[in-house]
This record gives sequence, structure tokens and C-alpha cells, in this order.
Amino acid sequence: MSGLIDWAADLIYPNRCPSCDRFIPWDRLFCEECESAFEERSFCPKCGMNVCVCESRELYYDGCAVAAPYLGEIRRGVLALKYHRGFNAAKYFAPRLCRLIDEYGFSGGADIITAVPMNRARRAQTGYNQAEYIAKLISKRISVPCDFKLLKKKLSSAIQHELSAEERMKAAAEAYSPYKNKSLAGKTVILCDDIITTGSTLSECAKILKSLGAKKVYCAVISGTVLDGADKNKGSGKIVGT
Repeated sequence: MSGLIDWAADLIYPNRCPSCDRFIPWDRLFCEECESAFEERSFCPKCGMNVCVCESRELYYDGCAVAAPYLGEIRRGVLALKYHRGFNAAKYFAPRLCRLIDEYGFSGGADIITAVPMNRARRAQTGYNQAEYIAKLISKRISVPCDFKLLKKKLSSAIQHELSAEERMKAAAEAYSPYKNKSLAGKTVILCDDIITTGSTLSECAKILKSLGAKKVYCAVISGTVLDGADKNKGSGKIVGT
């Protein structure tokens, strides 16, 4: 049924590759050229970084699955997801992300799936939260319910990609708070987002979820920025591909 709906929708809104914006068949998510150029990287299943910082940084989440590196055509696809309703990128990487969630043991005993929140002004501007969209795709695949009334984000003028690792940690600590003081006593939560850079945002959100009683918080992220390892002890090495 979903295939028939996609076919019909393509007649009105022709399908486009989220990386290069070229028209593609209704049943594809990226064009063949962009898909063939996707790069592979490995990420630590604990901290979610390609240069592990587990020994040098305190992170409040208990593990992090990252589907792809934030590089090249993947980066362009994720930016389309983030700003231009390029949902194909989320649909493409969600199955891989679910496989990693299962492989790392995050889904066993998971009670709730949630997402990094967006402030009201940004939500009004874009009309959607890409992290929630990712969470819904995962929820359907692993049969764990979503709850997006756990965290909220305050208005902030800081532009994340212009901040250092230390500044990101400080900004994240000031930006997020509980949506309601809902009890998560003994619960295991999967926290979703589109990109992980230093882990500061995910860690702060996980800290809040644990303050509400969550036993474990695992993260599921579409893409991870790639560090060159120049300063792995602080998690602030040069970011490649941004």
C-alpha cells in the first residue's frame, strides 16, 4: 500500500535525490550516482565518535548508533532533511540505523523513543522536527512507542557549527530542560537526532532524561561528523566535511 501511495504522490510531486536534487524514479531514495559515492566510516558504539573519546569525556548516554558519516553526498542529503523536507535521507538510513540498534543491544528492553527537541521559533519556521521524523521511522520498525513530551529547547541565538567543543557543551547545558516532570523511573529510552558532532547535545538531553529516572539512554543518529584526531582527548579535533 505504501508503494502505491508513493507512486501516486510522485505524479504530483516528482521524486528528487536529496543530495543532488535531480529527478529520480518514484521507488528510489537517492540517485545511483550519489548512492555509489557514499563513504564508509566506523563510529564508537559507546560515544558515537569516529575518534573515540570514551576515556576522556563524561557522557551521560550509554551508547550511540551512527548510520553514516556526515561527508559528501550523505552530508548534502542530511542537510536536505534538516532544512528542505528531504525525507528520503531519513528513509534511506533508518533501516541501517535499526540494524545497528539491534546489533548493539539498544532495542532490547527499550520502553520509549524520543527526539532532540526544537525550539518553537525554529519549529514554526520549518514546520517539522527532523529528529522526530527519524524517531517515528525507527518506532515503526522496532515497535517501541514515541513520546516527544519529555524534553524542550529554549530559544537560543547560538549557531552550533560556529562553536568550539567547550562552547557547545556550555550552550547545550543552557538550552535544554524537561518538558514536564514526567517519571521515567527504570525506563530505557532511545534518543534520536540527525547529526552528532561533539555529543554535547545528546549528552545534555540524556542527563535530563536520567534526572527524570531513566535507567539507560541510548542514542540513534543518522550521521556523524568526522574528526581528524588532532585533539581527541577533548573531542575537538578538526571536523572534516562541514
